[in-house]
Amino acid sequence: MLSALNRTNLARRYLYASIAVALVPLLLVAAAYDRYSKQLIDTVFESRVSGDLDAVAVQMNSTLNVQIHRLENIVDLAATASFFQDVQAPIDQSLLDFLLLEAESSDVYAIELSDARDRLLASLPLTGAEWLPADATTPLVTQDGTDVIGPVLGGDTLPGWFLLRRPVVRDHVKVGSVALRMRLASLTELMAPLAESGVFRPRLSVFDRLHLSATATPLQATPVSLRSDHIIPGWRIDLVPLNHNLTAPRQQLRLMLLAAAVALAVVLGALFVQMSRRLDRHLRPLKDGAEAVARGDFDTAIDDTAPGELGAVALAFNSMRRQLRGMINSRVESERRAALGNLAAGFAHEIRNPLATVNAAIYGLRSGETEAERLAMYREISDEVARMDETIEEFLNYARPSPPQPEPVTVGDVFASMRRLTAAQLSQAGVTLNLSGESNLSLLIDPAHLRQILLNLILNAAQALPDGGTVTLSAYRSQAQVRLEVSDDGVGMDEATRAQVLQPFFSQRSGGTGLGLPITAELVRSNGGDLTVLSELGVGTQMIMNFPHSEATP
Repeated sequence: MLSALNRTNLARRYLYASIAVALVPLLLVAAAYDRYSKQLIDTVFESRVSGDLDAVAVQMNSTLNVQIHRLENIVDLAATASFFQDVQAPIDQSLLDFLLLEAESSDVYAIELSDARDRLLASLPLTGAEWLPADATTPLVTQDGTDVIGPVLGGDTLPGWFLLRRPVVRDHVKVGSVALRMRLASLTELMAPLAESGVFRPRLSVFDRLHLSATATPLQATPVSLRSDHIIPGWRIDLVPLNHNLTAPRQQLRLMLLAAAVALAVVLGALFVQMSRRLDRHLRPLKDGAEAVARGDFDTAIDDTAPGELGAVALAFNSMRRQLRGMINSRVESERRAALGNLAAGFAHEIRNPLATVNAAIYGLRSGETEAERLAMYREISDEVARMDETIEEFLNYARPSPPQPEPVTVGDVFASMRRLTAAQLSQAGVTLNLSGESNLSLLIDPAHLRQILLNLILNAAQALPDGGTVTLSAYRSQAQVRLEVSDDGVGMDEATRAQVLQPFFSQRSGGTGLGLPITAELVRSNGGDLTVLSELGVGTQMIMNFPHSEATP
């Protein structure tokens, strides 16, 4: 607890220094603010207004792009092109319904269909309004293949509008055009939030010839304070000053900045208290974890969700704990395996010699025996002797496995070998072996060990399929390694069984020695690989192995 307290005190000293470093410049800025307020406020004010101006310009550009996209959808319809092939025929009903639906937008006055010479053929809806025609002086801009014509101011009875027109092309020849006659005010009214009462008002300038208010009424050309980027070529938003009295906005912003300074001082003070508590809360698990490791408890993980360096330290501590546990378990396993090796050698010597004598005696008795009942009894004794010899051999393989002799092995050759070796047993059990993956991969491994590994896993998987099923052997590249997987769609294992399945002498199969999978895992490890078991009860099991790839791997 003392170390955690010292660390907290150190953090407290750093926090005091941080608060001083943050507050002193803040106080200096606040003291100098009144002296330089005009320049500061003008800069901040202009920056804010300029940001709002650009935001509205982007919004207007986005609105135009939405309408252009709507026009593109109409032009791209097959029925639209078909209409211009026979303009005397009535408009297809499906096209008519679609156009009427698109024309229901409050921003669209009408959808107009014109021939290749831009002579009007049809207008939807049929309002009967006589729009003022565009003339040679009407602005025209092309945006993404769409002509933007206008704006045109309205008269006494007709509102202002602008036209979005796009050609209809068939076989690289223009056969007509489709236009959206847009409500001009739908675009200009987007400028309304820019108006600052008594300070300035926005206007839309088109080629600096036509100036419109937010209500789409004409304005006179006057000097401007700020201008936006082009919405489309030639179209910009201007901010026209109404007077030069910016005192009210400056004072409001000044008060806001002073209030922010006070709030920041309060927040920094509260931050100290909160950070001190959080540091203590995050440091206490580190202390408890260190004490647990000192007691020999390597299984208790500490919380590693702390922020910054504390989280990194917790992660490193958990990694160290796992490594220590692995080193200790590895040392215990090595000592246990050495003891098993000595026991296995003596066990094999003391048991195999008498077994060989018994087997020879049974062979002699069988050769001169004619009675069927005695022959059956002799065969049963011979089978049991053979089974005991196999058990001894498995025990020897686990305790003293032969050292690997690695060499490049091609996955395709392994697949072919496994299919041959397992064909009879799998067929008898009603199990299908699927082979998948990259057969041209090459891995560095002892070929005899690899055959034993895969044979054990495939036959084990087949035993998990009492009613038949599918066993899949796959191979593919995983970064700098070759990954082999043996999976089945059998009964699977629960969490408790999966945790023990690689332990020696653990078996759920009647008559099993519990050494098959431990031997397999040891062979994988001795060849520089690793074995992971994934299983879900009622779904199936995956045995995943990663081995070094050979330099010959293409």
